[in-house]
Amino acid sequence: MSDDTGAVVSFHCSACGKCCNSPPQLTLAELFRHQHRFVGAIGLRRMRPADSAHAADAAGLAGRLGHALPGGDYLMLAVQGLDYPSLKRCPALADDNGCAIHASRPSTCAMVPLDAWTPDALQPVLLAQRRAGPGYIGADCIAAGPRDGFRELARGGRVADPAYADALERRRDDEAQEKSVWGDQVFRWLLPELLAAAGGIAALPLTGTRTMALVPALAVLAGASARSRERCLDFADAQVALIRRNLAAALARKQAADRPVTAELRAMEAALLRFCGHLRSASADAVPDPDHAARVASYLAI
Repeated sequence: MSDDTGAVVSFHCSACGKCCNSPPQLTLAELFRHQHRFVGAIGLRRMRPADSAHAADAAGLAGRLGHALPGGDYLMLAVQGLDYPSLKRCPALADDNGCAIHASRPSTCAMVPLDAWTPDALQPVLLAQRRAGPGYIGADCIAAGPRDGFRELARGGRVADPAYADALERRRDDEAQEKSVWGDQVFRWLLPELLAAAGGIAALPLTGTRTMALVPALAVLAGASARSRERCLDFADAQVALIRRNLAAALARKQAADRPVTAELRAMEAALLRFCGHLRSASADAVPDPDHAARVASYLAI
């Protein structure tokens, strides 16, 4: 990544809806709030800190948000909304191209077109690359230099717009909280499996995201207390019902391109049903950790 960070980059959102072409990343707490709208999965992606004059900042940010892997890369563990790519829209996109959940939209949406894993000093470079590419998500929303009607988003190697700077930092805080509340434990569970898999860590994607069922993250939350256990059961039931509605709609569309996602959704439905069955039949003899119980209760607002 070039270090030409001094240029002005401007941005204007015209509410065209082109960036709302798929379900977003969410925090797990956000997904709980929107459990009837978004099907959620755990997304895994291998991240490589930028090799530039700002490498130390990039590595520090990756350490704050992600999980260190052997070899110097990091694992991003994030909740990813999952839906049929043939729909080419976010489930929250309204017919007028507005956001149906704008007041409680995911924090990742509020910081678009910035990137939480990119150091502040490299945000102008990232924006310039997106502007100069084949068209950022098909929208003409990023401009080089000042432009009438646009916000000056980046200047002099920093995020210049205060509202976007705050949104970027909020998203980073949210990702750090995800790591603390459930990500660290899920990473400890997953790492041996990742190391033993064919290709090992190198098989994890550097672009795109590998998805898996939410069950490990739910298990961390459900183990915190009886209240969080019941909340996780309610959430899982809502997700199963939503998956079934989405499957029925896909079968009615009869599009061959939908089949891989149909298979994935069916596997996630089965995993959630097994999880619910286990929770409902398991004894509650274990004494919860009061600190963990309090953190999860605050996180889920229960």
